[in-house]
Amino acid sequence: MTAGLTGLPEGQELRPRQRWWRRLTYLPLVMLGILSVLALVAGVVVAASLESRATSPAAVSPVGDGPQTAADALCRPEVATSDDEPWLDDPSSAEAAWQEHADAVAQPYLVGPNGWIFWSDEIDQYASQAVGRVNLSQLDVDRWVDHLTSLRDGFAADGIEFYVIVTPSTSSVYPEELPEWMQALRGSTSMDQLAAAAGGLPLIDLRAGLIEQKSDDAHLFSWSNSHWTDFGAYASWSQISACVNEIYPSERPLQVPPIEGTRVIGDFNEWASFGVESPGADWAVPVYSEPLREVTRTRDDGSVETVPGEATTDASILPVTTEVSESTTGKKALIFRDSMGGGLSPLWQQSYSTTWQFWHRYRADFEDPVSYRDYVAQYAPDVVVLQIAERHLLNAPPSGSGY
Repeated sequence: MTAGLTGLPEGQELRPRQRWWRRLTYLPLVMLGILSVLALVAGVVVAASLESRATSPAAVSPVGDGPQTAADALCRPEVATSDDEPWLDDPSSAEAAWQEHADAVAQPYLVGPNGWIFWSDEIDQYASQAVGRVNLSQLDVDRWVDHLTSLRDGFAADGIEFYVIVTPSTSSVYPEELPEWMQALRGSTSMDQLAAAAGGLPLIDLRAGLIEQKSDDAHLFSWSNSHWTDFGAYASWSQISACVNEIYPSERPLQVPPIEGTRVIGDFNEWASFGVESPGADWAVPVYSEPLREVTRTRDDGSVETVPGEATTDASILPVTTEVSESTTGKKALIFRDSMGGGLSPLWQQSYSTTWQFWHRYRADFEDPVSYRDYVAQYAPDVVVLQIAERHLLNAPPSGSGY
């Protein structure tokens, strides 16, 4: 055996010491591996969170005690609800009870104990929404809140007033007129869920005020039509005005034109084509103390007509422009609405010198959504109003939509 150049036996020579910084060569790979694992874990957590939000019903009462602001108290007064929550506490039993009436719900309409007629699930799952069987998930509510917040902030940045009116369903104001088996299954609804999360938003919930004003003298909603009567819309205007005036205290206020009573003008039976008999004429309209200013309406085809100030602008003629010689605010309003906006139209048209009225597009497929920014650029309104029927809350806007 001979010694190597190092003086050590062959095979036992000292290997050259590796430089310390060479050990860092693999550090980026190690870090990449760690980050990949963390990203995978985070993705799983986020996916689980999204799935939970998409399947878990949203809260039905606000987090915290009482309204956050004076505007919240005026815009969304507390609605008395039952302590029973069949669809949240025991959904299996509630569903079993519901299925006992599957044949009734399969019809286009349902009739209550006093002859009031309601849509079944044929229209926007109306019956299921009326009792809370179909409601909003936490993800749905988050989408609504994000969407409306984006609109509020976008309009505010452009110096535009904005408010949202959710016009209630008949079942939310007259729940005692639902079929008795539905009354037994009634819990909180989508409107309760959205109102609970709407702190700080210019969202108007009309249910409590209308429930308080119910009487046998004049119906706020018709027993043979799915819409509120013209008097029902008028009855809501005092709350709408108070809410908007509180939100924008430095602006010229909305006003409530006085009335001297009501009168019934007919029976507009929405279910006559199904052979359902109406209990009778009950379409109540307000009788104004003084005539309202005449309104000029210009339709999309360019035709112009002048109508009495008390005349409603029906959804069937939208889009339409209205003008009055003098309004209570002197402002111009861009209004997105549905058929429930007809009852409010005389009040808008007296409040704003010009209104541009369009259908909102909160439909189930949410195809061709409104580009609010484009409408603002075209019309330069002082005010934007969104009126949406309660039953359309089921159609939550997509994430990221807004202004």
